[in-house]
Amino acid sequence: MKKLAFLLFALGSFSFVSAQCEGAHSAHEDDAWLSCQGTENPNSDRTEEHWILYDFGDFYFLNESHFWNYNKAGETANGVSTLAVDYSEDGVNWFYWGEINLDEAPGSDFYYGETGPDFNGLLASHLLLTAVSNHGGPCYGFSEMRLEVDPGVQDVDEPSVQAFDFGLHPNPARDYVSIQLDQMQGSDVYIYSPTGELVESISNSSLITRVDVGRYAPGLYMVEVVGQDGARSTKRLTVVN
Repeated sequence: MKKLAFLLFALGSFSFVSAQCEGAHSAHEDDAWLSCQGTENPNSDRTEEHWILYDFGDFYFLNESHFWNYNKAGETANGVSTLAVDYSEDGVNWFYWGEINLDEAPGSDFYYGETGPDFNGLLASHLLLTAVSNHGGPCYGFSEMRLEVDPGVQDVDEPSVQAFDFGLHPNPARDYVSIQLDQMQGSDVYIYSPTGELVESISNSSLITRVDVGRYAPGLYMVEVVGQDGARSTKRLTVVN
């Protein structure tokens, strides 16, 4: 049976605790998600059919995490072994973050889960966990995720009316991107990460400026060009693996 799970734990801000006792997780099947029949993945680039979508309802900076696998006694092989993690700012356009490997749960009421990754302030409004593999069972199960988060905002806004235009090719970019400035040669170029941090600064740029983005993490970046007269224009840049 397919269930759509929405559960956000914001330690330090607010918390909602389900089926826990001082960190231990119940072995009851009602305290878990179980998918035995797949459905179309929200990320159109994925073919896997067993997934959990977290819609946070707002932007958050994601930090440390903790995971509890499927813990029903006798059926822990349904627990996921590898989860692919995608994130989004609008629930439509998805960016790959990486994979998480989870141990098989013990199937007892004294299961304390395991420490997950630190997302290091990743800004997102949606998180998609896709089951890539499990521990050998016929279905795919998962119990709970806890995230430490901080309220997030878009640190760089894209103006609705641009003061001037510039080229950004290719976009999406994998290894490099060329920024074509036309009459705006000599402008300053700034590139901001998905979390709003400045990752690239180029002063007095050339007519065509080539930037190596192969070292960037995949995600949605903001390119801002500031002319010598102070005029500004921004465009979004998608970096893929």
